[in-house]
Amino acid sequence: MTSILSISLLLFILLQSHFSSAQIIWTEDFGTGCNQGQMVEAFNSSWTVTNTGLNENTANAWFVSATENGNVAGTCGSGCGNDRSLHMGANGSFLGTDLGAAYFEGIAGFACDLFGCGATDKRVESPIINCSGYSSISLAFIYLEGGNLIDNATLWYFDGTTWTQLADPAKTFSTTCSPQGVWTNYSINLPASANNNPNVRIGFRWVNNDDGDATDPSFAVDDVQLTGTTETDCCTGDFNCDGLVGIADLLILLSEYSCISGCSTDLSGDGIVGTADQLEFQALFGTICP
Repeated sequence: MTSILSISLLLFILLQSHFSSAQIIWTEDFGTGCNQGQMVEAFNSSWTVTNTGLNENTANAWFVSATENGNVAGTCGSGCGNDRSLHMGANGSFLGTDLGAAYFEGIAGFACDLFGCGATDKRVESPIINCSGYSSISLAFIYLEGGNLIDNATLWYFDGTTWTQLADPAKTFSTTCSPQGVWTNYSINLPASANNNPNVRIGFRWVNNDDGDATDPSFAVDDVQLTGTTETDCCTGDFNCDGLVGIADLLILLSEYSCISGCSTDLSGDGIVGTADQLEFQALFGTICP
């Protein structure tokens, strides 16, 4: 028992040391003012929207405004205030345009030429984020999300070449906040491919069908931030950036064993920490970083 406790304590100390020097790499709070109906590209042309599937004639859109106010974590969603958020909202349907995180799905049983159809599949993508000189990069934001099994938001990551789904954040329904949902903190480690990468982007994809059962809210996000460590002596396998691939790094790898999302020790790049990463680490063990 003593040895297990000692190893756990050592691992805790190492991880604390690993993240203690984290610095802000990039942040986005989407500004202030209501600006109802402002598309995300009009807010900042470096933010882009990609159609990733079916988008019908009155598909929903990504807006930046305070019609969904960017409230602090733990509080209910609310209408137009002065703290803008990025959110998915109705766009030109009979519901109107940009009512906050409220989406349109058409009306079950009616043709699109009568009330419009709202099937949507769009990913909003951040500007390019230069992570050169940084490692152990983590992403944090506050969000609220409704929908259902089909109507859903997911978190995406771009390594400079390929977009991959990073996570599927949980719904944030709340009986006390219905139908708005509750603003919630979220954080996740980016894959090791983000380390020292000048071409990182993050994205949020929203999908809804057109079966008429929209369950508000849709999705809203605010206060997005990337942080990382700035040690210059990090090299592959040196997870704690102490200049040596050794026991301390092995303990960090073991702490993430079987990780399948946002894994900082995924040396093989296959999306999971397992045997392949252990073998690569063994080959690097003892390396002294330049």
